[in-house]
Amino acid sequence: KTLCDVILMVQERKIPAHRVVLASASHFFNLMFTTNMLESKSFEVELKDAEPDIIEQLVEFAYTARISVNSNNVQSLLDAANQYQIEPVKKMCVDFLKEQVDASNCLGISVLAECLDCPELKATADDFIHQHFTEVYKTDEFLQLDVKRVTHLLNQDTLTVRAEDQVYDAAVRWLKYDEPNRQPYMVDILAKVRFPLISKNFLSKTVQAEPLIQDNPECLKMVISGMRYHLLSPEDREELVEGTRPRRKKHDYRIALFGGSQPQSCRYFNPKDYSWTDIRCPFEKRRDAACVFWDNVVYILGGSQLFPIKRMDCYNVVKDSWYSKLGPPTPRDSLAACAAEGKIYTSGGSEVGNSALYLFECYDTRTESWHTKPSMLTQRCSHGMVEANGLIYVCGGSLGNNVSGRVLNSCEVYDPATET
Repeated sequence: KTLCDVILMVQERKIPAHRVVLASASHFFNLMFTTNMLESKSFEVELKDAEPDIIEQLVEFAYTARISVNSNNVQSLLDAANQYQIEPVKKMCVDFLKEQVDASNCLGISVLAECLDCPELKATADDFIHQHFTEVYKTDEFLQLDVKRVTHLLNQDTLTVRAEDQVYDAAVRWLKYDEPNRQPYMVDILAKVRFPLISKNFLSKTVQAEPLIQDNPECLKMVISGMRYHLLSPEDREELVEGTRPRRKKHDYRIALFGGSQPQSCRYFNPKDYSWTDIRCPFEKRRDAACVFWDNVVYILGGSQLFPIKRMDCYNVVKDSWYSKLGPPTPRDSLAACAAEGKIYTSGGSEVGNSALYLFECYDTRTESWHTKPSMLTQRCSHGMVEANGLIYVCGGSLGNNVSGRVLNSCEVYDPATET
């Protein structure tokens, strides 16, 4: 406090400082103290609408270049750093928030970033919103959005959805949250749903039966137009543009190859430029494993060397890093796997040369835990498995080496919603 030449008045608190120190750290204070502003000659300077604790932290940063950013103070610090133009603190807050973005807060962070002119933070939040839209639209934050932001969001090509019916579900969910007050926006909101991309079955059984749709002629007209699209020939469909543009995933597609005869060789193929890239795998080779992709992570499950491998190897394609998790409860090879809604399902397989298994298991990527599900109707190994429209299809395969190698030509379906 020695030789202080200014007192910052923040509510009832007096914070002593040196003008030259504040001016060197803040463009705001630099202008205040080096121009003909009234404050340049005042010993006491009042900072209105400021938090005393936050201003004290910023003043301390001006002297020490150190500040503690945490979840309790980051929003206030960012707001103040933006107002007083202290760029290093603003950057630290932005970097902190970028690491905290998740489904529950990404919409709020996007709004905050827009208000405080933080384009890098907004881009991070918006990318997360688009990539995890199916989780985001089920949050309370989504329901609180104003009509302008909801309309803009539902219109984005980069929404990552399993099918367009999830965009419809998001729209209806938002409208019903405050139906009396949001009734006037119904046509504008539902106009962003691409009804021709919704299955004919869902349109007729779910959408057309929705009271919101039935009571609004304009909305009903959109649904009927979507149903007519399904009656057109492929050639006629190509001539239609409105409402038929598919949602696009933002990330480029890659085709990855893992394992094989070379112990630690993995490669991926980029269909965009027909190029191959090597990926170094730190783990030992395995044969007859299953491989699935979910949320930027490739999961390699099962397989064997001399014995079944219990470990699940994971490759993060964004961070270019490998790590391991606990594998399926029953180690085996020749199994099949697929991913759906944050869960990885595994089916069948065999325990090194034995007959095929009926097993059906599930790994929850959120809780990192395995769960046993109802067994398949038929034992299978070396089969196929895929998720489509919310259902899991298990097809083909064989009964295993010990059952005369009989090949199967059957298919069975599992519904995760009913666990049947």
